[in-house]
Amino acid sequence: MTIRLTAVSFFLLFCVGCAPVVLGTSATGVYKSASDERTLGNQVDDATLTAKVKAALFDNRDVPALSIDVDTLEGMVTLTGLVANQGVSKNVETVVQSVSGVRGVKNLLQVGTSTLGQKMNDKVVGIKVKAELLSADEVDALNIDVDVNRGVVTLTGVVASAEMRDEAIRLADSLVGVQRVEDNLRVK
Repeated sequence: MTIRLTAVSFFLLFCVGCAPVVLGTSATGVYKSASDERTLGNQVDDATLTAKVKAALFDNRDVPALSIDVDTLEGMVTLTGLVANQGVSKNVETVVQSVSGVRGVKNLLQVGTSTLGQKMNDKVVGIKVKAELLSADEVDALNIDVDVNRGVVTLTGVVASAEMRDEAIRLADSLVGVQRVEDNLRVK
């Protein structure tokens, strides 16, 4: 099953353009929303806040908005991605903190650059992690967002138990190409 999921993921990534967008739509999106441990109101609030944060980043010419991934859980914003230096990282954090409704910021931005080869490796590692989580019966993978930058995997989402969180981290950490796993999972 893992091989088939990986093949489908590669197809979606290279033929459609963006696997997470495709996976987040239609019946899968409905299931994800219904199985999310947050209330529908909290899901909408978090999605709205994420959109506001992304808009604020795009409006600020001093930050590389396209290099930054934004995830929001109950008003807490997590930033992942690569930026040129620590000053840019601080600017991004300042912009995000200024957005109304943001309760806090977890700045996991990495400083440095990434080659095209590293970016492709990160995409492959992300697909492998997501496929591994999807194939695990003990993990509700549809509630877990996977971001990868220079081999560092960040898992973000809401899970039903500490055991599920630990298993998701263990599975991600066991894969070739993963340098370390950042745990940004909340237990509900």
